Amino acid sequence: MSDEENDRFENELRLLTKDFKNIPRTPSAWEQDIHDIDEDPNPHDTPEQEVLWAAEKGNLDLVKSLVSEHSYLVDVCDKDGYTPLHRASYSNHLSVIEYLLENNANPNARTEFYWTPLHSACKWNNVDCAEKLIEAGSDINATTAGGLTPLHLAAELGDSHDLIELLLSQPKIEPNVKLPNNIGDTPKDISGRRSINDRLFEYTEPCFSYL
Repeated sequence: MSDEENDRFENELRLLTKDFKNIPRTPSAWEQDIHDIDEDPNPHDTPEQEVLWAAEKGNLDLVKSLVSEHSYLVDVCDKDGYTPLHRASYSNHLSVIEYLLENNANPNARTEFYWTPLHSACKWNNVDCAEKLIEAGSDINATTAGGLTPLHLAAELGDSHDLIELLLSQPKIEPNVKLPNNIGDTPKDISGRRSINDRLFEYTEPCFSYL
């Protein structure tokens, strides 16, 4: 790897790490350092805390009970802006996602760093969740504070063939394929360096010239 390629790799890694640090994988008392994540010590103190906890844990019955009593809870968020839909999306709880969407949860809710539920699903390669969110109207070209689209995140993964195929099959994906992040890398650029899925971009790229 040349010095220039190494510098680009390091810049890309810093950008992805910046966004990664802002994905809570536990309730809202998580720490910025991804190696020092703390759970909310009192996740059941309030309905707001409890619905966030239940969505992350996949406790559909509890989510239903809370939302049926307090409908506003579908879009409540923690201190970092993550909603129940975000939490269910990164935890791969499709039934919770379906219920929240049926009860008018916002599929394009943004966190403090502009992550949508679709970003959360794609970061963790949760294909079925991503498909449901797209069906519900999630913006497939939404960008995070670091300029990352859901496709950028999918391209970073080595085992995301089905997810990338899903994203590339969407009619509105064309601008996304060519959209660079904050350091100038498109999803295709990232995939070419970091995964085995770059052929998917090569196969589909000619189709976009007809759109």
